[in-house]
Amino acid sequence: MSRVRIEDGQLVITVQGARKFFAVKSELSIPLTNVQDVTTGLAWKDTPVGIEKRVGTDWFGYFGGSFVQEGKRVFYDIKKKEEAVVITLKDEDFESLIIGVDDPDATVELIKQSL
Repeated sequence: MSRVRIEDGQLVITVQGARKFFAVKSELSIPLTNVQDVTTGLAWKDTPVGIEKRVGTDWFGYFGGSFVQEGKRVFYDIKKKEEAVVITLKDEDFESLIIGVDDPDATVELIKQSL
């Protein structure tokens, strides 16, 4: 699960607990100006479609780390699609971040209000 906060014009995502070891990156900091969109939910079944692992894990339904999906670099930290927040970026290493959080609706609202 990830923790999301806004700090000094940055979107800061911290991977919590033991997942930080599997996701490889434990914290991401993205300028809010590079956030294009943020939504809840994820159109996947039990596993994302068309993904290729770069650095990270896809173990027991948990996806964490850097993947290539449909030709785009994506950062994952998610196990349950019900916890999903999808953040679309521009001018960053990742084209999107797909993370699991405690309250997806509140997280999306926090980010949208900060944009």
